[in-house]
Amino acid sequence: MMVVTAARALVVVSALAEQTLGIAMPLDATALEAGAPVLVTELDLGKLKGDLRQIGWSLDGAQFYIQTVDGTPPAEHPHHYLVPATGGVPASVDRQPEWAQAYWAFKSDRSAPGVPTLMIDVKQTLETLKFGTGSAGAADGGDRAGGGTVMSGANVERAAQSQKVTVWRFTLLDEIVSEFVNQRPIPGLMFSWGPRGTGAIAYTDSDGRLRLLDQERRKQTIAGVKDAVLPAWSTDGERLAWAQKSGRRKFGLMLVTLTRK
Repeated sequence: MMVVTAARALVVVSALAEQTLGIAMPLDATALEAGAPVLVTELDLGKLKGDLRQIGWSLDGAQFYIQTVDGTPPAEHPHHYLVPATGGVPASVDRQPEWAQAYWAFKSDRSAPGVPTLMIDVKQTLETLKFGTGSAGAADGGDRAGGGTVMSGANVERAAQSQKVTVWRFTLLDEIVSEFVNQRPIPGLMFSWGPRGTGAIAYTDSDGRLRLLDQERRKQTIAGVKDAVLPAWSTDGERLAWAQKSGRRKFGLMLVTLTRK
């Protein structure tokens, strides 16, 4: 059974690669024009059970896969949902579709799809940071994804104190595309590679702003976005989705259309 599943997954990965081969030229991040952000649906984590972990596009771009998890590693329990790209209430499904597995592997890879020499540098350090000053806590992605954050009430009260923390940084072309402070690093939580061969990446910074970066170090910030997490670039390169915090345990699944200037 496992062999059959792995074989079918390989077929899906191959189909994903073939679909994106049509956009094989390097992409200029500053040559893309983003439309106005559109709300696809609300993601209420009180109803979806757990914290946000994945957003993925189907091969035809017609629907999203949403994954939440509850519990703590290694006993995390995932929950799976599908949402039409045109909007609608998230519908629970029994398991993660194979196309969603393939999409996540593609968008969260360490190397740029189709550009293997373009690779994210991953480093773990032990640092002394002062809490309550904005120097730590917001960059870990935990609160933006619905989970815990380093900045507890006790940390705020001890604002003048310093503490040793473990920091994971994912860096591409001297830009930090993911940072986790006292958190388990999750590739893809804060970044998404663009279509195969473009060498472009979308990522959220420590303030939850949504940014685009290409292999020539050209950058663009998508206007009107804050408190964002889980960017997800469609395989045709024409749309970009993300989750944006809208309230306590609530997020909006947002979408913009990208066109070349």
